[in-house]
Amino acid sequence: MKEIRPGIWFIAGENRGRYPYSHSLWIEGGENLLIDAGAGPALHGLTGKTGRVVLSHYHRDHVACNSFFEGASFSIHADDAAGVESREGFLRLSGLDRVDIDSYWKMVRQTNFMPTKMDYRFRDGEYIDSGNLKIRVLHLPGHTPGHCGFLVEDYNLIFSADIDLSEFGPWYGNTTSDLEQFRRSIRRLREMKPDILVTGHGRPVEGDPERMLKEYEEVLDRRDEAIIEALKKQPATLEELVPKRIIYPRHYGREILLYFERNMLEKHLDKLLAGGMAALEDNGRYEAL
Repeated sequence: MKEIRPGIWFIAGENRGRYPYSHSLWIEGGENLLIDAGAGPALHGLTGKTGRVVLSHYHRDHVACNSFFEGASFSIHADDAAGVESREGFLRLSGLDRVDIDSYWKMVRQTNFMPTKMDYRFRDGEYIDSGNLKIRVLHLPGHTPGHCGFLVEDYNLIFSADIDLSEFGPWYGNTTSDLEQFRRSIRRLREMKPDILVTGHGRPVEGDPERMLKEYEEVLDRRDEAIIEALKKQPATLEELVPKRIIYPRHYGREILLYFERNMLEKHLDKLLAGGMAALEDNGRYEAL
């Protein structure tokens, strides 16, 4: 644990916060508060000391250690609650019932879905009071429908969860993920100009988070450009584009990544069609315009 502001502790996740782990934030107060429960063994020391667990979204790498905090209250955005409370809800929001789900559980190092009952469902603009600091909910959808960040106004500090500034870029591979919502969420954070940005998978960023957010957003433009270039060379169906590895150029081979590649490509193609940058031929192939 590292205190990054008075009373605010950054908890680095196992394996440097890489999937299937994530970083967490612990805020001291009358009711000690934990934001995200995916850091792994480092969270054991907070068992019994945490009165409330606030979840940024339903993904397994952010909720895997919920069971450590028996007796604490749990809250999440209303649009993501189903993904934590039941296996059926998780499959509906993620779309993972369309792939080999056993392989998925092995990837996230779990044997099955572990439900957690949510005590409260918050919405954008609400305040969470830990006793010493008030934290404002920022609904930042796109990654998931209910994905949220949290603003600690006293320090102009934002925990942005999976708007994570990673080299890979934005991730929107679930069936209910939304590419354009993700872009708007990034721009909202850029306009807020935080002094410190804490993400779910990277180091806390101080100094110029806006520049890094801009670079993160530009990954979306480069993916559009790569798809257009591929279609200029040869019109292709969605299934013919998937093996080109435009989204996942590295770390390939798992069926689950093929599935996510397909979902993300499809969202880009829908955007390019709507923007008049591509057309869909009668034979099911897309062509660049």
